[in-house]
Amino acid sequence: MLTKSAYQEFLRCPQEYRLQHTSPELFKGELTLQDKHLREQGYEVQRWTRELDIFDLDPEQFTVEFEREFATGHLYAKADIVVTDIAGAAVSIYEVKSSSKVKREHITDVAFQKTVAEALGLTVSRVFVITLDPTYTRNGHLNAQELFTVHDVTGDVSAMQAETLLTIKNAFNFLMAAPSKPSLLDHCGSKLECKFIQHNFTDLPDYSVFNISRIAAPKLRDLIEQDVIDIRHVPADFKLSDKQRLQVDVACCGEKHIETERIRGELGQLRFPLRFLDYETFSYAVPLFSGIKPFQQLVFQYSLHTVTTAGVESKHAFHLSRNDGEHPAREIAESLSAVMADDIGTVIAWHASFEKERNSELGAMFPEFGEFFNEVNASVFDLETIFTQQLYVDAGFRGRTSIKSVLPVLCPQHSYKDLAISDGGSASINWYHMATKRYPEEHCARIYEALCKYCHLDTLAMVDIYDLLMAI
Repeated sequence: MLTKSAYQEFLRCPQEYRLQHTSPELFKGELTLQDKHLREQGYEVQRWTRELDIFDLDPEQFTVEFEREFATGHLYAKADIVVTDIAGAAVSIYEVKSSSKVKREHITDVAFQKTVAEALGLTVSRVFVITLDPTYTRNGHLNAQELFTVHDVTGDVSAMQAETLLTIKNAFNFLMAAPSKPSLLDHCGSKLECKFIQHNFTDLPDYSVFNISRIAAPKLRDLIEQDVIDIRHVPADFKLSDKQRLQVDVACCGEKHIETERIRGELGQLRFPLRFLDYETFSYAVPLFSGIKPFQQLVFQYSLHTVTTAGVESKHAFHLSRNDGEHPAREIAESLSAVMADDIGTVIAWHASFEKERNSELGAMFPEFGEFFNEVNASVFDLETIFTQQLYVDAGFRGRTSIKSVLPVLCPQHSYKDLAISDGGSASINWYHMATKRYPEEHCARIYEALCKYCHLDTLAMVDIYDLLMAI
């Protein structure tokens, strides 16, 4: 039986679709924290759509069914919401998506549902996709009528009817056909994260052409067709961008590329005190606090290491909201502005566009801090640019410039792997669980401590990387 999810998987990656049928054990296992969170978030979005006025219908004229199933002998789909006109017997299908806009995969999703429903002899008159309105800002109580946008996609789905029927046929034929010899060219968009690749190619080099930064699909295909997999085997005359060529050359020679004078020039312009700043944020489809839009990043924690003058040991300040009454983001604004009240100096962040956007949002949410956050943004220096501009290139970075890629190479004395919470996604979800008192107090206290250590390392890492660069 071809389910809606399997159909979508076939569209995304035919090889993984086949693997799910031949080796389903590869896809089994306990759901990750992120998987559970996304599922919970989806349920919450669906729960709020049931409050929409469009479903408050006369029961003598319409039936409204949630999670209605459509099943034939070989096709299966579950629709989020189905409204049936009792007199005309026609149905309207509503698909709810935790998204701020309609995407192509949403259209293919409802097109499959419509096809299965019609195979049962039903008349599908209208098809809709419900998304979140990205312009909605919560103000006190949540307003479901303003939170969602209902999109009539009937025309798009009808235009896709022939394509849907053909794709269903192809999905069945693909499983029945003898599989071809596995090829690296069959990877899906996630490249080495593709389970098909991981299952069939277990001996790939640790540093491969897949790691070439921003390599376009045609160029990657060209290298694979030439059987060039190890990044060190890329031909010298193979056309790459200057940055890509430098990455390859460093991998081939095994020596670091360091532009000492340019690094000193960049860092020499920074004004003391140096403020190494990092935020942790929480994003949710349904805004949980006033002043927040769907999916907006809510700042709940900061870590700040301050170096007052050259050669002086840094001092640390932080704040982590427990959501004990005051708006978590206001807590951050109040605490950070107080800590930096004497002199902002230079604010150093990693991938600073993220912090700057949060600063702008904090200033807009709490106008009394608007001037402060404008001054902070005017003083920001992005330490990652030393690496994105390739002033320092090490093969150990594997073409990446995130702090988690750079830190283990430059400062191996630090490790995120030793932390109970070691990535931003887990930090965000764990904070949400702590802030909503999901666990007993003792468990929440452990989360608090783990969050403090994680965010602390982010800013301490920047201090140590800065010190190392200054010592070159």
